[in-house]
Amino acid sequence: MRITLSSNSIEDYATFIKVKQLPKYSVIGRTVEFPDEYAATLGIKQAKGRTAKYTPIKCAFDYQAGIARMAIEKQKFAVFADCGLGKTLILAEFAKHCLKALPENQCVLIVSPLMVVRQTVAEIRKFYGDEMPIDVLNSQSLSDWLTNEKGRIGIVNYDALKEDTPQGRLGALILDESSMLKSHYGKWAGDCIRLGKGLHWKLCATGTPAPNDRIEYANHAVFLDHYPTVNSFLARFFVNRGQTDNRWELKPHALEPFYRALSHWCIFLTNPATYGWKDNCASIPPIHVHIHEVDLTQQQQHMVFEQTGQLFVSEAGGITKRSTLAQIAKGSFKGDDVETLKPAFIKALVESFGDESTIIWCHYNNEQETMKATFPDAANISGDTPLDERDRLIDDFKSGRRKVLISKPRMLGFGLNLQIATRQVFSGLQDSYEEFYQAVKRSNRVGSKLPLNVHIPVTQIERPMIETVLRKSKMVQQDTERQERIFKDAAFK
Repeated sequence: MRITLSSNSIEDYATFIKVKQLPKYSVIGRTVEFPDEYAATLGIKQAKGRTAKYTPIKCAFDYQAGIARMAIEKQKFAVFADCGLGKTLILAEFAKHCLKALPENQCVLIVSPLMVVRQTVAEIRKFYGDEMPIDVLNSQSLSDWLTNEKGRIGIVNYDALKEDTPQGRLGALILDESSMLKSHYGKWAGDCIRLGKGLHWKLCATGTPAPNDRIEYANHAVFLDHYPTVNSFLARFFVNRGQTDNRWELKPHALEPFYRALSHWCIFLTNPATYGWKDNCASIPPIHVHIHEVDLTQQQQHMVFEQTGQLFVSEAGGITKRSTLAQIAKGSFKGDDVETLKPAFIKALVESFGDESTIIWCHYNNEQETMKATFPDAANISGDTPLDERDRLIDDFKSGRRKVLISKPRMLGFGLNLQIATRQVFSGLQDSYEEFYQAVKRSNRVGSKLPLNVHIPVTQIERPMIETVLRKSKMVQQDTERQERIFKDAAFK
């Protein structure tokens, strides 16, 4: 909505002050412009356009229906919700409404990580049965599906998007696990932004970014048409500190304006009760983290001294040093095997779990090969595993036919529901909090019945890296709760 204010009117001045409190507005001379949805806040009546009525599915939690309604009203929206809170139902409700609101010759496309596609289709079928048929697409069929009038809702993985993928009859684009956009100038981000250009219906759904990772919102803002470029978003709220670990830092005193601006087009959710919804998260069982000491072999001790000049490692060091020490700890150095006690320790540890389903997370390829040899009957999924074999192995694990699953967080750590696992073992873990968090939350979600026990076997050369992850975990939990409160205050003043 655009209105022109008089510089001689006290009432118009009061309106101007109210406009400046809105999450989104622009001022050019005496003209102010803001989204139509805020007209009522300013006491301005407007004619309602024709829109399809949203009716939530009966099985939705109150917060899922509320967020879906919010996204539908905004049309271009991002849902940053904690893992396991049911983002799939929210995006399905958005897609269902888009089908009603769009002309019949337009379609809805959901983009998901490769390993999540089948799970999403199964969940949508569970919620809606045959009422919302969904076409599973690949890189070969996507272009034809978008340009020919057949099928109204489809799903495809990010890798299938190409530079020449046509927009065709696309009317709505939904990005599942949209943290895939994090690489600001990466291929996936560029393809998604191009494909969504000019669409009125767009949705992003992903986990809540860590408070110290706020620039993750940049590509979301561009994709949703709230900023023209990544740099324009960063320049408004951040200062470039140069080539440092924290290159982009939030400007002093910009915290509340930052969340106020974001509140126009997204929501953060870690606890529904923060916004007045029912606390459906209270039933999530606890996570118990166990640190296990594993001795170094004499060969490892000798190699550590050669690399660091120290008998004991007291700090993680730079990325090269961390990588070198981590590989030595796991039994490898420059392609050569190094004697290590860790595989035998993990084998004894998993055997002590009895009949409980267990995920073993690895970091390096040779480390995963060692775990595969240690657990020959396990479901082992690596980058070389064909898709149909991955699906079969995951089905075997979910059904209990195989009790151990071996993989890497970057392979299976985003979006998959692996609640059957009540034990997780991190054979490999470096100081990435997101990697650790995403992997753990595969098995700790709304609907989980039993506590999750997370086991981290470490040698003394890995302990500084593990302590960094666990320290970040505590800090992020505290900062995320603060972030959610600030966002709520900024969004609902």
